[in-house]
Amino acid sequence: MDVSIFIPVYKESNQLAGMLNELSSQNVSKEIFVTVDQPTDAFCEKIKRLENETVQFIVNKERVGKANALNSTVKLSTGKVLLFLDSDVGIPNDPDYLRKIVMEMQHADVLDIKKKVTKDKSFLSKMAYYEYFTFNISAWLASKYMHKCPAVNGAAFAIKREMFEKVHGFRKVVAEDIDIATRSFLEDGSFAYSHDVEVKNEVHSDWRKWFTQRRRWAIGQALWLKDWYKPLAKRFIKKPQIFLPSLFFLYPSVAVFLLSAVIPSLWMYNSLLVFSLFLSVKFNIALPIFLLSLGTADVLKILLISMSGFAITAAVFYGFSRKLGFNEVKLHELFVYYFFYSSVWMIIIIVGHIQVLVLGKKAGPDWKT
Repeated sequence: MDVSIFIPVYKESNQLAGMLNELSSQNVSKEIFVTVDQPTDAFCEKIKRLENETVQFIVNKERVGKANALNSTVKLSTGKVLLFLDSDVGIPNDPDYLRKIVMEMQHADVLDIKKKVTKDKSFLSKMAYYEYFTFNISAWLASKYMHKCPAVNGAAFAIKREMFEKVHGFRKVVAEDIDIATRSFLEDGSFAYSHDVEVKNEVHSDWRKWFTQRRRWAIGQALWLKDWYKPLAKRFIKKPQIFLPSLFFLYPSVAVFLLSAVIPSLWMYNSLLVFSLFLSVKFNIALPIFLLSLGTADVLKILLISMSGFAITAAVFYGFSRKLGFNEVKLHELFVYYFFYSSVWMIIIIVGHIQVLVLGKKAGPDWKT
């Protein structure tokens, strides 16, 4: 087979039928495996209608976990390229979709596939659009300038069978997608980002589900960092010009915090004191302005850094939106993402790291490794 496709499902999936329809019609030699943990009765009935000579279902009555399910299913496959797709992604109507992936994999061991969030009227879908956009920017930078990357977004990615076997498949960890990419990276596996191949991601519109997912991501990220920070730090030191911009795009609120902490406030104090001196000469009100200067210098510094950072981010985002085909970037949505959404997400990440590094937490919420 040219490509073996693996789709893990937990309980049920509303988008699976459409995915299988698109994938089955592709003009490459392929095999499709759908691994289902704890299916509902209704989904068991749907499986009977979806299975054919190309699509094979593996049903686990118990929840065995994503890593276990995928590792055991890969052993049944024969494809040179292993393509992993979440069950909630949309596949475009393109008969050459899989062929493009196989062609991309001729020059890469790991391929991160472009992901776009389908915007609807919900606030979370609009914010997630920019969140996933940052994932794509970071992957493009790594692909363009390093041809290597220690992370992938597991919603859609491909890996050569040789590399999968070299790193011994998925480990039983929360962030199994980032983990396998890191191990491939440390084995000097080549990396590519697909500009012309993409999937559509459906995201949670319910805040409770969003929060549970983000808590799991934060804990998974902390556990991943705990495992790999030493070898990754050595690589980071060699290529800071790639890693630092990627971190900036992923976590823009961190940049504001660091700049506010690093840049001294003395220049702001001096500027305001000069301004108060000018007013005292003209209007004889130096004392109130002086007192105001002492109280507001740091606030004004943070405000100036924040607005300058946002202006730079907006300009860079608009540039990347044209390059990567994200044509729904809107300034007012980006403003909310930059100042509100990314800050909330950063707080969740910090809490997740405290839970792992200080409190010893080893699993994410609603997740079986």
